[in-house]
Amino acid sequence: MPPQTKKTEPEEPTDPFSELTWDDLEEWAGSRIVARGRSYQRRGAVRDLQRGDDGALVAWVAGSRLYAARVSIEGGKDLICECTCPYWTTCKHAVAVVVEYLEMTKKGTAVGRVEADDPRLEELDAITEDDDEPLEFNVEEDLEEEPLEFDVEEEDLEDEPVEPLSESVGSGKSRDSSLRAYLQEHSTSELVELLLELAETHDEVRQSLENRRSLTSGETRRVLKSIRSEIATLEEPAWESRHYGYEVRNTDSLKAMLQALVASGESDAAVRLGPELLAAGTQALEYEHEAESSEAIGACLDVLFQALDRTSMSPADRIEWVLDMALADEYELCSDGFENLWNKDYVKSDWSEVCDRLTQRLDGREQPPPDDELSRDYGRDLIADWLILALEKADRRKEIVPLCKREAPITSSYNRLVDRLMAERAWEEARHWCRQGIEAIPDGFADLHAALREQLQTINRRTGNPLAGLAIQAEEFFDRPSSKSFQALCNAAREQGAGEGVEAWVRHYLQTGRRPRSGRRRKSDPEIGWPLPAPEVEMPAARGENEAPMVDVLMRLAIAEKKPNEVVKWYDHDRRTKAEHWQRDASLDDDVADAIASTHPDRAVSIWKELAENEIALVKPRAYQDAVPFLRKVRDVLIRSGREGEWQEYLASLRQQNRRRPRCMEELDRLEGGRRRIIDG
Repeated sequence: MPPQTKKTEPEEPTDPFSELTWDDLEEWAGSRIVARGRSYQRRGAVRDLQRGDDGALVAWVAGSRLYAARVSIEGGKDLICECTCPYWTTCKHAVAVVVEYLEMTKKGTAVGRVEADDPRLEELDAITEDDDEPLEFNVEEDLEEEPLEFDVEEEDLEDEPVEPLSESVGSGKSRDSSLRAYLQEHSTSELVELLLELAETHDEVRQSLENRRSLTSGETRRVLKSIRSEIATLEEPAWESRHYGYEVRNTDSLKAMLQALVASGESDAAVRLGPELLAAGTQALEYEHEAESSEAIGACLDVLFQALDRTSMSPADRIEWVLDMALADEYELCSDGFENLWNKDYVKSDWSEVCDRLTQRLDGREQPPPDDELSRDYGRDLIADWLILALEKADRRKEIVPLCKREAPITSSYNRLVDRLMAERAWEEARHWCRQGIEAIPDGFADLHAALREQLQTINRRTGNPLAGLAIQAEEFFDRPSSKSFQALCNAAREQGAGEGVEAWVRHYLQTGRRPRSGRRRKSDPEIGWPLPAPEVEMPAARGENEAPMVDVLMRLAIAEKKPNEVVKWYDHDRRTKAEHWQRDASLDDDVADAIASTHPDRAVSIWKELAENEIALVKPRAYQDAVPFLRKVRDVLIRSGREGEWQEYLASLRQQNRRRPRCMEELDRLEGGRRRIIDG
């Protein structure tokens, strides 16, 4: 009788989510998004979490409204997420779903299965299917909140409200279609009762219905009076909030009245309100610290821009209306309407009429007095830019260069003219205007001078005189040295066979502050001569010699060239001259530590510890999060060096020092145990 073989039970497949560590999540989403996602999960924002047949996690997540989120793992390690929120990459809602699932796993809580007809799947599938649908960005949801700037010990930032599950779920076409189907099930009398009930409990609904009733009854003046009354309130200062800013103004009623006015066929009356609304909105934003209400006011103006094509105005009048609004716009409230203007399908004759009108404006505009050297007519320059675009639309391109030549001396817009001439390969004429612009533009406009010199370099390269262009580039480097400009100059010089001399002298300059051709030769000067000619145009007056040695630049160069001993040399020099940590560049210190970690691990660890402890000392939740990447680098270097005990001892000391700071302890918990699985924490 053959021996019986023992049957073995098939092994349960490993759940890839259970293998995740905090490091995995942060590599996927970043430390800030992970922190926000954990905050969402802690306060119960994740609802009805279930799992699909493919293993993906699906849930509702409550933010400023409810979003559907789906997270899966491909290839056993790559996290993939989709969410109906406007954020365009891995979001806090997706992180919250993963953390909630792992908490459920730790507690042994059962996770249900997603049904095939689940509305969340329909919404998530619509994200990828409807690529033409424009994204609607909500600032509060898309951007991470900035930390409050006042000093706090352990004050958490105010959480965003969690939307009740009973409220409207999801967004977009799927929600509209389901609502439409629901309403179509009711009779007219039932719908009337429903609207009356809503009007009784929601002032906005009542106001909207009243507006529409008034307009259909011919009471346009009454609605216009209400709109003007709302616009007038914008000019009054808003109350300050406790966050040292101003509350965002509620313009929902104003927007609803404008929409009702347009819907009733009164687009002309609505558009005539544009300048009045823009002026009041500008006044409102002048009271606010950071133009908090700009989005709300801009949304009201967008109603008018969308109504423009429904007015009785001629196409040329519509175009001019948009340009007038843009010219008076100080806060980019009209940016969307202005950008859309250039994509409109107006015919060439319409654009040609606009060209004539803009030309008349320029002809009738007063020029600044010749003795006012620091004044530029930016409005005139803007009109000229628009005229150029209109000339292109009207197919009157031959008029563009003469226009640019006329305007260059008036508005110092030589760069625009030179660009046009270079595009036409009129190199010598472009060179002439470069030189004329450099001579004519007052010294106060350094950016315009720099742009002309850059254009002159390009002209020299294109016309076979690259060393003349290099001479200007070298002078720019001596005036504003950086590792980036050093590398660009040396690379360009090598291409022209002048690399050895140029590199020797610019390195010498960084260490000594001595330029080539700056006097009698010294013994310490490079043996090789300076290979470039004198610059062909007058360079800006020196701002004072840069203090040598220029340590920050030399450190950056040593990092880029992978010379760790040089990095340490200049870092030590920097520490001797900048004793306090606030005098140094934290990002440069971090780069230094990265560059020397393999050759000088103890020095790297010391730098990262100091950076982390400086952040923790700020006693702010955001600063605790910023400390984690530095501490993680300390951990990884020590563990790689076989010094895990030293790491554990250091982490324990940080925990002891910050034991009364729960948010700090939470961040330190993420580091304990190295890459330990989250469910084991």
